[in-house]
Amino acid sequence: MPLVLARIDCRLIHGQVVETWVPHTKADSLVVANDDLAGNALLQSVMEMAVPIGIRVRFCRIDEAGTMLAEADRRGERSILLVSNATDAVTLRKAGAGFDLLNIGNLHFAEGKVEISPSVFFAPEDFEALRWFRSHGVSVCVKGTPFESGMSFEAEKE
Repeated sequence: MPLVLARIDCRLIHGQVVETWVPHTKADSLVVANDDLAGNALLQSVMEMAVPIGIRVRFCRIDEAGTMLAEADRRGERSILLVSNATDAVTLRKAGAGFDLLNIGNLHFAEGKVEISPSVFFAPEDFEALRWFRSHGVSVCVKGTPFESGMSFEAEKE
């Protein structure tokens, strides 16, 4: 089954994901690719408490995400891929993660970032990643929930 959503969200698993994106995409699997979280069993268990029964959750390092996605695909699961930043999303796409649409939900404010929407702030590396995605056939949409109109950055046509 397909990867039904690839999403950048610095919060990873939280209410917007489990209450809106999971039902909207009919996902039954979450693949959370984050090097820090992969080694933190306590934080993983806290995040798992937010996930409805029947939704499989896999936490992995960025370099393990391809294997986790392939395993979910072999099992016929409809997966949402969650990463916390654009750099990780670029790494996964370069490694073969099969998405042509990338959703950006939340990127918190920090000094030097530019507001894109009320919940998304881009650093220079995020703009660089956006350019890379667009030039490699990936459309990007800044959208917190599936019910928002969002802001789209279409892939460049070759």
